[in-house]
Amino acid sequence: MQNYIWLAFGGACLFFALVFWAITDSDELVEVEKKAESEVELQIQPEKVASMNHLGALFDEVKPLDMTTRVVTAAQHEAEFRGTKFINEQKSAYAIELFRVTDEAILKNFLKKQPDRKGFTYLRLSGEGHPEQYVLLYGIYRNAAGAESALADLKLDLPASVKPAAAEIGKYQPLVNDLGSDELSASSQLYEVKLKTAPLPKIDEAQMAALQAKAKAQQKAAEPPAKAATTTTTVTQRDADGNVVNVQRSQSSAEQPAHPKAPAQQEVADPFN
Repeated sequence: MQNYIWLAFGGACLFFALVFWAITDSDELVEVEKKAESEVELQIQPEKVASMNHLGALFDEVKPLDMTTRVVTAAQHEAEFRGTKFINEQKSAYAIELFRVTDEAILKNFLKKQPDRKGFTYLRLSGEGHPEQYVLLYGIYRNAAGAESALADLKLDLPASVKPAAAEIGKYQPLVNDLGSDELSASSQLYEVKLKTAPLPKIDEAQMAALQAKAKAQQKAAEPPAKAATTTTTVTQRDADGNVVNVQRSQSSAEQPAHPKAPAQQEVADPFN
């Protein structure tokens, strides 16, 4: 009955759907266009940012960048390259500035052609608003007069366009921020280790034998003592019919038994009974 009820309900739904489809006229349907909503002008207001009067209030919490860190470019410069240490030590002295170049290879080639490179030093100049340059210096003098006198007697094969001049070393200080070759070599010093020959010790055989005997004695003393072997003797007396008349037992101990496989008990018959 339940299946018939569901079938009748489905047929009724289908009938009402057909009736609704039949009475509906597609010509009477009217399409309604939705009117556009009026545009509302967006009012954008700038975000209010909290500010403080004292701009350096976080100076202690956020440390400023350390701009005094020196640049290390190892295995790229010649031995005559100098940095801030040289400038600080000789800032009041004078030297002869031979020339400046932007390519270090030109300066290196010039140094390689010199038979005597003693007295030459060069610096790398760089900084804000200053292009990178390499300046070659010659000699160190206490004052400008000494540098001018050495410049007059200078005998170097330089092109005619190169005009050497005396210069104070301290003027390069704001533009030098490097580690010199002298500092890098000082931090990586090489040490020499000298080994001496030492004779091998001679072995005393008598002393070695005494030590071995002492070790064996200590090992033997550490071992537990061996238990003594115990032998039990039993004497049984029988009469003529074979009945036991008397039984006697005796025990004897020895450190080492005469025969390990000997029986522990012996039965001796009385020849008189």
